[in-house]
Amino acid sequence: MENLSIVFEVVKNLITLNLAKVQRHEWEIFQGYGFFALVVFLSLGLYCYWYHLYRSEKKGERNYEKYADLVLKDDIDDSVLESKRSA
Repeated sequence: MENLSIVFEVVKNLITLNLAKVQRHEWEIFQGYGFFALVVFLSLGLYCYWYHLYRSEKKGERNYEKYADLVLKDDIDDSVLESKRSA
């Protein structure tokens, strides 16, 4: 619990722009918790994006195999993959 109080104290000092009050070991604790939170956030974001891609392909909204074939069939005369409506 002491580390969390240090983290909240550092956040308070960051908000009030009082950086001279923050000591080196407090910054290290803050960076450790911040790194852990960033890794968790990015992992959740990655899995949410993967689920979105999986769900949209299963619903039939997108066919990602067409996009994979685009790399192999990339000529000027090829057909358009999707017709977009104009704004």
